[in-house]
Amino acid sequence: MNKKLVNQMGSSMIEMLGVLSVAGMLGYGVLKIIGTVHNLFIQNMIVSEAHDLQKKISERYSFEGVYDTTLFSGRTCEGEDEVAEYICQQKLAPTQMCSNKKLRHRGGGDVKICQSEDDNDKYVMTFYGLPKTACVSLVQSDWYTRKKSYIYSMVVNGENGTTIYSNYIPGNHGDNVFPVSAAKAMAICNNEDDNTVQMTFF
Repeated sequence: MNKKLVNQMGSSMIEMLGVLSVAGMLGYGVLKIIGTVHNLFIQNMIVSEAHDLQKKISERYSFEGVYDTTLFSGRTCEGEDEVAEYICQQKLAPTQMCSNKKLRHRGGGDVKICQSEDDNDKYVMTFYGLPKTACVSLVQSDWYTRKKSYIYSMVVNGENGTTIYSNYIPGNHGDNVFPVSAAKAMAICNNEDDNTVQMTFF
């Protein structure tokens, strides 16, 4: 094999490695874009599911500001979660949320709905296992409908987390009020996929 042929083969190998390197980077970029689009889809679906649930429950059971407890009727969020089973039977939840007599959001976490322990005219809807992006979107979501807000308060990430207050709760709550700023929402939702958002409605 002469020297010229060896040099040509060396050049071909380098060019091939270059092509493979560029292809690898392009492939990584495409996968990253697909991942981002998928995360946005999940985020939007979770917010949509929460709004659909709130709207249907309020429309069916709220009458002149008084919450009809027919939905609960002794049902609790414990055990087999009869509230979730009943909600699915009554078609108050999007079909994809109903699974084995339980409610699950599009991100895979549980959704629990219970009557408020503090007030029979209110109910609590809790989304568990939320990715940060979905948590931020739920916290910032606009819960105002028909010029009246049906949301009473929101607790993000449990007892040691942050409570957001509506204008129905008197007192000075600083910036822990609706509407929540983007910076505030980013700060109170953690970076793991285990955020919990508990919303109290009336």
